[in-house]
Amino acid sequence: MFYISRNVTVAAPATLDVTANYDALFLSASSAKVFSQWYGFAEIPYYDNIPCTEYYSRALSIYAKEAMGDEPAFDAVVHNHTGAMCGVFAERVMLKSSRASLDNALSGNHWLGFSSSATKCATPMQLMQYFERNASLNNILLVTGDIADNEDLRVNPVALSSDTINLVKLTRTESDIAVVAVSTLFDGEFSGGIYLESNDRLLQKYNEHYQLNVAKVVGRCLDKAKLSLDQIDVVLPHNVNVQTWKKLTAKLGISMEKVYARNIARFGHCFGGDVFVNLGDYHNEMEAGQTAHCLAVAAGIGASFGATIFKITK
Repeated sequence: MFYISRNVTVAAPATLDVTANYDALFLSASSAKVFSQWYGFAEIPYYDNIPCTEYYSRALSIYAKEAMGDEPAFDAVVHNHTGAMCGVFAERVMLKSSRASLDNALSGNHWLGFSSSATKCATPMQLMQYFERNASLNNILLVTGDIADNEDLRVNPVALSSDTINLVKLTRTESDIAVVAVSTLFDGEFSGGIYLESNDRLLQKYNEHYQLNVAKVVGRCLDKAKLSLDQIDVVLPHNVNVQTWKKLTAKLGISMEKVYARNIARFGHCFGGDVFVNLGDYHNEMEAGQTAHCLAVAAGIGASFGATIFKITK
């Protein structure tokens, strides 16, 4: 077991109404109505032509300012992202942004900085699973987020992505939020994910297996935590869309009311940050003395799936 001791969400400085600002979001007026009325997207946090270094520096500076110099040394600062910015370039961006923003505020840190997009929107769960298994690591700062500055990143067939960054501290030091269990699952048959060609029958098969794979990885995580689905107080979704979650809840055998789905309308799909945006808001809404078991679910193009169980004791 390990813990999350800080969880900071930094949304973009502007917010666009999906139906009113469809052109800026690479949508037509008719498709904007579909995303709004059918899929449940209302607003999208939005950056306009901001360099990625400024994007990360702003978020990291907010994190460092709130830390007030009381953070212990990090073993690593990890950027989990989804977009085309990867490899050496991403590592340089993260190093430039994070060293400039963190080193002045958090002196004494000598950390490794690296990036990963291996399992797309489920990549943070892969990292948490790695942290879970490697007791030599004591503190990691996990940074999620991309700027969706092109159509491929902003719009996929079932979701609208936002410009929202999240910073999470994974630690061995006991805190309000315990990470009880993490599980991941990979189904390489569907490496193209939602972008599979519909005429090769794989897309239909992918959609059928999507629910099966979510149910499978959730089952593994519950078994690992020695919990039943009835013992879960809330499901923290990946903010893919409302309709997908109606199908998933039917498959899992739970009520849609158990899904913390409000941030689909408020934030859109925050790539790998969905889990932590929802976790942070739910934690803030809890009253002192409350305890809750939260089941978080993520799915990434690839096809990759992840489930995490958090225990909040506020």
